[in-house]
Amino acid sequence: MTCKRWCLITAALLALTALLTVLTVVIVDPFEIYHRALFYSPPYNSATQVYSNAGVARNFTYDSVIIGSSVTENCTPSVYDAALGGRFVKLCMNGGLSGDHARMMDAAFEHQEIRRVVYGLDLFAYSQYYSNLKAPMPEYLYDGSLLSDVAYWFNRDVLFSAIPQALSRLGIPDEDEARDRMYFWDPPELPGAQALAAGVDLSSPLPEQPLSARLMDFAQMCCEENLLSYIRAHRETTFTVFFPPYSLLYWANEARNGDFETRLAQKEQIMHMLIGEENVQLYDFQTYAGFVNQYDLYYDRIHYISSVNDAMAQAMAAGTCLITDAQQIGVQIRALREAVYELFETPSP
Repeated sequence: MTCKRWCLITAALLALTALLTVLTVVIVDPFEIYHRALFYSPPYNSATQVYSNAGVARNFTYDSVIIGSSVTENCTPSVYDAALGGRFVKLCMNGGLSGDHARMMDAAFEHQEIRRVVYGLDLFAYSQYYSNLKAPMPEYLYDGSLLSDVAYWFNRDVLFSAIPQALSRLGIPDEDEARDRMYFWDPPELPGAQALAAGVDLSSPLPEQPLSARLMDFAQMCCEENLLSYIRAHRETTFTVFFPPYSLLYWANEARNGDFETRLAQKEQIMHMLIGEENVQLYDFQTYAGFVNQYDLYYDRIHYISSVNDAMAQAMAAGTCLITDAQQIGVQIRALREAVYELFETPSP
């Protein structure tokens, strides 16, 4: 065999291998970038959310989205469909910052006409610079350019992890079932109220609770750039923004660390920024006694079981915990402050 012939055969084999690789990724398409799953149930999980969300935003049928961190992962879209109307999907980002949530809204608005955004607002997500992300985004899945898809076609994790996982779950997929189960993590066991409370020192004197001007500035920037800008650009969309019902023990731990008054100030600032917007519905579940002091509902100080997510959908439909004016904001802030300081054996600072 001549050198030229060997080179031609080798080049042809490489081209064939590349073509088969591309066809495999396009046909299986584990992150549903080109089409909904055809013959398997996609393995949606928190570790691959930023990849799966690109396909969900592009190829699912929906007119409403649930945006937020891990506390929104146990939302059941069909429950929100029934309570609020529309057809929901989740574009959650576990541990996501406000910049991550903004990117998910970009994806949703690019591909669908959005009727409603249900947005879980975590203060930790508003405590970094507004352009910060939890992790680098796989922009090649979001930019719509076929040239960028080379990074998807020849991706080691896609070829040797995502595709095998997909092929291990053969069967006819159901979009409604997929919407409800994606990213769902309801724990099989809960620690119980006693174990949860044991993790917070409620007996020692509290430290001073100084306000952090830096974190206040971050909260304002994040709200302006990553939420208000979308609210004002999409007046046709209802933004149902809610403060998730962390347990009171979470806030007690913030006070133990000296951060509680800063968190309250951030929250109050953001609430005042949102309250006057005509297409915003603002809900505050952080003093709702049906949740926040019922520690048996919690997996840890922040994360609650899925029945709480379902109950919030019903509460939103009924207008429970809806904030409509500045006076209510003050009432909510005072109520949370009093409820948390009452947990401690020594007077508040």
